[in-house]
Amino acid sequence: MKRTVIILLSMLISVITFGQEKQQYSSKTIEVNMSPPRFIGNKELSAVVNETRFGSLNDYVLRHFQIPEVSRKFQVEGTEVIQFVVTPKGEVTGFNIVNSLSREIDEEVIRVLKTTNGLWRPGLNNGEPMEMGNELSVNFKLSNGDDSTNFVDMAKIFFKKGNRQFFVKANLKGAINNYNQAMRYLPNDKCLLASRGLCKYGLGDKKGACQDWNRIKALGGGLENDYYLNKLCEHPGYSEMISILQEKK
Repeated sequence: MKRTVIILLSMLISVITFGQEKQQYSSKTIEVNMSPPRFIGNKELSAVVNETRFGSLNDYVLRHFQIPEVSRKFQVEGTEVIQFVVTPKGEVTGFNIVNSLSREIDEEVIRVLKTTNGLWRPGLNNGEPMEMGNELSVNFKLSNGDDSTNFVDMAKIFFKKGNRQFFVKANLKGAINNYNQAMRYLPNDKCLLASRGLCKYGLGDKKGACQDWNRIKALGGGLENDYYLNKLCEHPGYSEMISILQEKK
């Protein structure tokens, strides 16, 4: 504790000293204005009406998506999440599947996204086009006539089963199977990501655990602040990691 205080005081003194030395110079504030890439759809229309958005990206993907026969046969449903990069020329590249429903659906979503080349207004950095990342989530819901499938309800069912396997029966493999099923429906749910991360860590999959916890950070935190999320990934042992979670803020 004493060593930590000394380090913090040293850093504080350095900052104060640096600030005093800088007083002889004029101070300037530089503003960086950034805007994300935008899907504008029909480029001919957008050329006539500036900034016109012709439908959403989700609408475009669903309109051009062709359900793979194998996915139809096995009634695959859930939420597909994919990240990609929009180049300064308004083209898409750098695809990364965050939540996969099947290899066939992954390939079809990527195929459709590639057809949007030229239908993007690129991201801007102080007015200059630059490469920026984007993310798309698409729900694939099978129609059974009664429209009874609710993704939230389905995720809750598997989440509760996973918690019972994990915390009551100590069956981590059974828990991870249920968490994975829940994630098919709600891949961006922070409680699911946190619990699955714990389960992965208990199974020795530290890399997978940190991927789930870093995903929470990317989504904006919410369950724990970044300090705790980072500290979990840094610890080598399961018992130490559990002790961190039990710490009071």
